[in-house]
Amino acid sequence: MKPEIYKELQAKRFAEYEAAERDRRWALIKSGLLCLMWAALGLVCYAFAFHTSDEGWGQIFKWGAYLITYGGVSWELLRAYRQGEKRGDW
Repeated sequence: MKPEIYKELQAKRFAEYEAAERDRRWALIKSGLLCLMWAALGLVCYAFAFHTSDEGWGQIFKWGAYLITYGGVSWELLRAYRQGEKRGDW
């Protein structure tokens, strides 16, 4: 193989690698931030459980916070995994 062609292919593959790494890194950062958002929403809902005077509503808000937090984070991690599979990250 000619050295010029070899160097051109190396540069092309390196640029493709850098673009793929940038996309993977941004996807992981985005997923982490979305997990924090779900956790914050759950905490807001849980705060309503502390500030209500009715025990029934307090239980509803508490379990709603659990559903929002754990459900949202689980859904986001599943979504991130599926997108990583499509991109070929793992």
